[in-house]
Amino acid sequence: MTAVKRCPRCGQRKSAAEFYRRRRGRRLSAYCQSCTRAAAREARRRRRQDPAAAEGLRAVDRLRQRRRRAVGGHGGGDR
Repeated sequence: MTAVKRCPRCGQRKSAAEFYRRRRGRRLSAYCQSCTRAAAREARRRRRQDPAAAEGLRAVDRLRQRRRRAVGGHGGGDR
């Protein structure tokens, strides 16, 4: 039997496969994947509108990229 869960944001009943698993443990996220993605897009859009926040995001992205390159995880395949 497939588990069904209701998303509080959209109010639809969806199968458990349509919810992300939480980072720790086996529990499911409260919101379905489509609502989670929509909320993340909206939050990122809001942050990008503020110049100071946008610069902070770019700084974090640059640092993350430097760390990834330092450990050899460039994601470039067989180059």
